[in-house]
Amino acid sequence: MKLAGIVKRWKLILIFLLPFLLMPLPLVWQAPESRCLYVLILMGLCWLLELLPIPATALIPVVAFPPLGIMTTAETSMFYMKSSCMLFVGGLMVAIAIEYSNLHRRIGLKVLLMIGGSPRLVLIGFMLPTAILSMWISNTASTAMMIPILEAVLTELGTQHRTMMMLAIAYAANVGGTGTLIGTPPNLVMYEFISKLTGQPITFGSWLVFCTPLMFLNLAIAWGWLQLIYLPICPKRQKRVTPSISVEEGSPTAEPITEITPGNTPEKSLFVLLVILWLFRSLGFMPGWADVLPKGVGDATPAVFVALIMFAIPGTKEGGPLLNWKLVQEKLAWGVIILLGGGFALAEGAKRTCLTVWVGQQLAKLGGLQSQILRLLICLLVSLITQVASNAATASMLLPVLLQLSQQLELNPLYLMLPATLTASLAFMLPVSTAPNAIVFAASGMKTMDMLKSGIGLTMLTMLTTVAWTEVVGGLMFSLDTFPQWANTTLSLSGKC
Repeated sequence: MKLAGIVKRWKLILIFLLPFLLMPLPLVWQAPESRCLYVLILMGLCWLLELLPIPATALIPVVAFPPLGIMTTAETSMFYMKSSCMLFVGGLMVAIAIEYSNLHRRIGLKVLLMIGGSPRLVLIGFMLPTAILSMWISNTASTAMMIPILEAVLTELGTQHRTMMMLAIAYAANVGGTGTLIGTPPNLVMYEFISKLTGQPITFGSWLVFCTPLMFLNLAIAWGWLQLIYLPICPKRQKRVTPSISVEEGSPTAEPITEITPGNTPEKSLFVLLVILWLFRSLGFMPGWADVLPKGVGDATPAVFVALIMFAIPGTKEGGPLLNWKLVQEKLAWGVIILLGGGFALAEGAKRTCLTVWVGQQLAKLGGLQSQILRLLICLLVSLITQVASNAATASMLLPVLLQLSQQLELNPLYLMLPATLTASLAFMLPVSTAPNAIVFAASGMKTMDMLKSGIGLTMLTMLTTVAWTEVVGGLMFSLDTFPQWANTTLSLSGKC
């Protein structure tokens, strides 16, 4: 009985023991970076083993950083409502209004009528538009838009494939962000560093030509991998599903969905407005609407703008607004905001304690390896770090180090930086890895092991595909086997550490 009681309470025991078991790390290795590494390992194990609720684990920096001297409580807390978190708030408010007005169910009905009820067709029917959207707008925004539509389709098809479909949205958003230079922050982080070298070949067009085919290849791999994990190889023949999505009790729309004409309803017009504002904010190859305004206008601004309009415009039969605060309080996934903030705080802690520089110093020791092996090891390291830190933080941490390492070894900087940048976005293993992962984790109610089960294999497959694509296509496009003249420039990118 005593043994059974210990096994039953293993999580409780680990919660109290783990901080003490890891304590030798900062005590023996008395360096600033060891303190942040201690918190990083503690949070990673808590996320992996689910010792605490996922959002609760993200609050550990608020407790650990101040006594360890990494950041003050006030400084740490500021990272729990950054612009990405506000983007999530605004986007999810719009999604709540869409759900409340049943627009997502009308779109879901049209999706089913177009592609049918086969799980394989529904899978690619959602992955493809999500990936294409993520090429042009933030991965968080595209995920927030697609989740309520998927929910409506799952209401019709049943919940037996819920986990697979939810993961498909996150995977497609992560992969889609690699397709364009503006698709996801790591791409822009790389461009920020590489653009300091006069004559370098990375432009919006060259990135599009190199990365878009790779994006579709990785998307196809993700589609096949999810089927391999969740669907039988030889499925039994099923009867054709006749779409007939019902209306939830209490919805502002009284008619059955099949009888609703898809007219220009307020929620539809505002949804289209938000997509247009996101798409044309800053195009990269030509000026967007935000480029004529003062600098600093991000994706969160149009999301909150449209959400505020929805609080004012009538949208119910009784004349009430499309969105009300009581509904927002009930449905907004506040835990995801905390989860994102915890990742941002952890990244800043790594930067301030010079953990990023220490990682770079360790990488420099690998300089004697064959270049192909070095690139593969770097991509493995990036993949490992990006599972527990945001992809932007991972890129910011490692890319300047890789640029300097390439110059020291007289390698083309793109040889290491391109696959490392793309690998930073191919994070499929944990809810904290990327914002899309966090959103679908909260929406689906899945366990961490569900994401880990399919994410490990897909992460390895897409990483190897990316390395091979860089070797073949990148070698042809960017002459990666040479040390170009533009790369032979001394830059100081290590920061204060």
